[in-house]
Amino acid sequence: MTFSEALKHKKNILRNSSPFTKTLYDYIIIPDLGEEGQKYLEDFRKSPSLFLDESCKRYSSNSQFRLFLYIKNADSPVIDY
Repeated sequence: MTFSEALKHKKNILRNSSPFTKTLYDYIIIPDLGEEGQKYLEDFRKSPSLFLDESCKRYSSNSQFRLFLYIKNADSPVIDY
């Protein structure tokens, strides 16, 4: 999906998520291509506070994105949307 579509989807999910869920997980937008998404996640894990939604654009060669459910304070992701 495009960045705009991914951002809209993320906002919709956050709007419908409980406050408790938001304390456990981050919903992040990552590049759709496997290697690019992996690189983004590696860099994100090093310093999540430095990443904004738009940060993923620098990692994508085809401007296609997906949502990723990431456990806060953990090393492993949960769900790829």
